[in-house]
Formats: sequence, C-alpha cells, structure tokens
Amino acid sequence: MSKKESNYWPHFIFALVVFAITLGVWTVKTAIDNPVEMDNSFMMKYQDVDKNFYNIEKEKKEFDKLYTLELKNRKLDPGKNQIVLFVKERNTSKPLTGAHVEVLLTRPFTTKFDKKSKAHFENGAYITDLNISQEGRWNIIFKISDSNLTRYKTYKLSTRRVMGEKSLNNTEIK
Repeated sequence: MSKKESNYWPHFIFALVVFAITLGVWTVKTAIDNPVEMDNSFMMKYQDVDKNFYNIEKEKKEFDKLYTLELKNRKLDPGKNQIVLFVKERNTSKPLTGAHVEVLLTRPFTTKFDKKSKAHFENGAYITDLNISQEGRWNIIFKISDSNLTRYKTYKLSTRRVMGEKSLNNTEIK
C-alpha cells in the first residue's frame, strides 16, 4: 500500500474524541449559565412536597368540600396592588374567619423577584398589599390554613392583560 492510499480512520477517531470533549464542555457551560430554579408551588422545599404530597392532596379535597375560594383581582398593575381573596363556607356562603393566609408573589420561571406576605382579614376577605416591580406574568400563591386543614391555591395573573381574556368573550366574570 502506498502512502497516498493510507487509511484515514485514525484521523476520524481523533476527530470524534475532540468533538465529544467539545460537546461535554459546551453542556457543562450551558448548565452553569442556566441554573435550575427551585419550585415554590407549595411554599416549601420540593423534598417536603414529595414526602407529604398525598396529605397535601387529601387536605385540598377536604378543604374544597367545606370552602370556596374567589380572587377579586383579574389583573395586576405595575406598582402597588391590593390582593383580595374571599374564602367562604360552601354551604352558608359565610366568610371563613380566623384562617391564617400567607401570600407569595412570584414569577413563573424564577424565584428572583419573590415577595411573601401575610394577609389580614377585613370586611369578609383576606387582603394584602404587594408591590410589583416589573411588567409581565406573575403567580400569586396562597396558603390558607384553618384549624386543621391547609389549602394551596395558585392564580396566574399578568400586568399586561387579563389572563384568558380571549376565551371569556362576552361572558360574565365571576
């Protein structure tokens, strides 16, 4: 075999190894530049949610049998907002008094702008004031606890328009 007819497979293997190393470095760099955010849907670490998920769901079903939840806000405004949540007994429509209500304002994909507060009971509703620093989509997560049940409820709101506005058409908003 002459030198002109030599095999190129060693060059090909070397190129594959260099390519694999380059992809590995790129993958690590991308992972470092885009860290995974912790999920805060239940205002606790995901390990605690995993451990207690069935109890959380059981309490949710029991709570929903006894009470109804209604958020007055349909849209958020940049700046100061008053968040109003009605918690009523399902059978009598009387407001639930004495509940402990925590509110978490968060962006859907980051915890950087999280704001946590406690709501106070006033005129049949749980009210808290939150300052919104940026336009866009926001999640408002409530943790409502009465004497023996806890319910987590997430509402997705925006500063730009009412979420689901197109699907509402001319129907009445409750």
